[in-house]
Amino acid sequence: MARVTGALPADLHVAPRAHIRRDTSTQRPHIPWAESIAQGLAHLAALADEAEARARLDARLVALRGALLASPYHLRQLQEAGLHPGDLQRLEDLGHFPLLDRSTLARHWDAVPTLPAESDECVVVKSSGSTGDPVRVVRDRRDCLHMWAVLRFLVSRAGAVLPPRPRVVLLDALPGGLEYSVRLPIFHDGALHRVSVLRGDARERLCRVRPAVLFSDPEGLRWLAEQREVPTPRLVLTSAQHLPVGLRAALREKVPAPVLNYYATTETGPLAWECARGEGRFHVFAPDVWLEPGLDEVVVTRLRPSVLPLLRYRPGDAGTVRRDACACGFHGWTLEGFGGRGACHFLTPSGRTVDAWTLAWVFKHHALRAFRLTQVERSRFELEVAGAEEANVGPLCERLTAALRNLGWTEPRLEVRHVEPAALATRAKPQPFRTLLSKG
Repeated sequence: MARVTGALPADLHVAPRAHIRRDTSTQRPHIPWAESIAQGLAHLAALADEAEARARLDARLVALRGALLASPYHLRQLQEAGLHPGDLQRLEDLGHFPLLDRSTLARHWDAVPTLPAESDECVVVKSSGSTGDPVRVVRDRRDCLHMWAVLRFLVSRAGAVLPPRPRVVLLDALPGGLEYSVRLPIFHDGALHRVSVLRGDARERLCRVRPAVLFSDPEGLRWLAEQREVPTPRLVLTSAQHLPVGLRAALREKVPAPVLNYYATTETGPLAWECARGEGRFHVFAPDVWLEPGLDEVVVTRLRPSVLPLLRYRPGDAGTVRRDACACGFHGWTLEGFGGRGACHFLTPSGRTVDAWTLAWVFKHHALRAFRLTQVERSRFELEVAGAEEANVGPLCERLTAALRNLGWTEPRLEVRHVEPAALATRAKPQPFRTLLSKG
């Protein structure tokens, strides 16, 4: 992260890591705000009257109109379209406003935010880049804390009963092995522990912490399912979007706790959570965000105050939103047919299937505009890269080849092709893994 005060300079850099201890020590004044976020989500999730729900969402457009007026990018776009923020009176009016896609946000990341006051502190974070084309995102203080406010709601929604001062573990499978332990006042005076599965004593440390809540990605959950004895959290969360069926089953046997999969992006924050009674159905986090119904793709408008006003943002994910009264007790809008990270399975020489997304971490630490890894034959892969310096491709190939060996390929062959970014461009979010092998 990097601090931003006043206007956003064009040469602003992204710092390598957050000021973790500073951030946790200043959370206490934001606890009432976190409680209000959780209460608002709970109220809308139980509100059966659609007209009242829409009226509550319409009321949030007042703050959004002010943010659009203060955003250099949005104000310019609306003027060019012959529109004014004051024209946005109801949710139904959104259809007349221009869309904002991911590539445009990447180009204009410093013009979309509202200019912060001198007393406000903002940070710039960078999306993971696991699909290529990372995006710089400006966040204010509450944006950085918002997930902890949402977690209060999710714990209640899952029926999890937490102990006093609960411990939260971020189980991390990324290279580097960064670990830390900090206090977490905003989440019931708890503590946050980052545990790297790459460390030799990872299981022992996890057992010492005994987390009440555990966050991880599919690779971290796969590691958890393979351990001989691990503590049972009250709740497990992952923002995997694509969570393989086999991994879900293995995790249920090892850790008899609710596993909650939620949909989030770096640009938007949390958007929806997967219903425990219907895999593939994601309930929307209203009133914090609005996902437009009736389309064949996700279009997001942020309704909670933020330094980054997002109006009709297209993260590049497929899906259709409709009003839903679910068997789980939820009343609101549900995202179905979700197509974010498309499922892709590679086949090892022994015939074992491997989720291709277990290789995503390899690409996160290399500067690429875009990439695509294709399994052409059992042991032959084609890697297409765009925007990569020649000197960076060698280390990337070495790391990727080593990862394939670890997954079961004894002699993987990797063929590299440099292509133009347009050759890998898609209308939706990039799909960087594919296979040419027949499913039979």
